[in-house]
Amino acid sequence: MKRPQTLSRSGLPGFTVVVLALSVIQGCSISGMPNSSLQNRPDPGEADSGATPRSVRTENVHIGAASWYGPGFNGKKTASGEIFDETKLTAAHKTIPLGRRARVTHLGNGKSVEVLINDRGPYVEGRMIDLSHAAAKVLGMIDDGIAKVQVELLREAGVAENVQSLNRR
Repeated sequence: MKRPQTLSRSGLPGFTVVVLALSVIQGCSISGMPNSSLQNRPDPGEADSGATPRSVRTENVHIGAASWYGPGFNGKKTASGEIFDETKLTAAHKTIPLGRRARVTHLGNGKSVEVLINDRGPYVEGRMIDLSHAAAKVLGMIDDGIAKVQVELLREAGVAENVQSLNRR
């Protein structure tokens, strides 16, 4: 009668590496995000779609409530000095530096839009970002008025590296 095979001490390190690798891979899988977040994203090739170019990388990610503003503010000066235009893809945030770009993703339907932070706000408790009417329309949140979103700060690929190389000269 043959004895069942057992794991010898010499095979234990290899087995441990395999188990560890599988654990890391499992931990890197997408979890906690609705399946729809992987669908309905605009094609990066579409003109004026608000889609983020492939040359852009994310830096920071925040999740919170988004609202939108427009009619009463259209034509007025923003915190950046620009004139607010509700038809542009812009947003207001309390702390993100003015002039930064961010990708906002509606966590309920997976739609995304890239916006320029050009104003301060929102000034309503519990809200993280105020979107222009145009940005809210792309996300499909006009009727609801508020949506749970993910905000990713964007940085052009190579910009930081170019600034560092200029500073070295």
